[in-house]
Amino acid sequence: MPGTTGRTSAPVLGGAVTVAGPSGYCIDGKAGHQTDRTAVAVLGRCSGSGTAKPALITVTVGGPGSASVLESGAPALSAYFTSAAGRAALARDGRASSVAVRSVAVADGALVLDLTDRAVGRIWRALIGLNGRAVTIAVSAPRGASLDAKAGRALLDRSIASMRAANRGSAP
Repeated sequence: MPGTTGRTSAPVLGGAVTVAGPSGYCIDGKAGHQTDRTAVAVLGRCSGSGTAKPALITVTVGGPGSASVLESGAPALSAYFTSAAGRAALARDGRASSVAVRSVAVADGALVLDLTDRAVGRIWRALIGLNGRAVTIAVSAPRGASLDAKAGRALLDRSIASMRAANRGSAP
């Protein structure tokens, strides 16, 4: 995503969705990727932002209509993400045995997962719909750092709020 490094927000997919991080977090344009249907943006602490906790925020935007997966409801999504197939989909290495799902909850309309991935440690993920697209937001500590449970969840909540604010008026 050339031209986005250091920015706190940027439109992706021809403006279908705007990726936005919470205060103190900026887009790393070299780490993101976009196709004609999907996008992945990576955000980290902005340079000179001493108050933001070291963290990695990844925003994945699905294809048109992908938000329809949310229509299956929280119980079905929870059952999927705690199943072997769901854990494999969440795992960085694609192996269900690499992920332990600590909890699945619904918070302010977002499906929120607290999990541990053997490859990267603890991760907080949220699944929301924006402009008809499924959007996944993941928060984790960068390599060599730690992020306690309270701080990780708070950063996820702030990331959800930032994405919704940047896309205000969009349909779920």
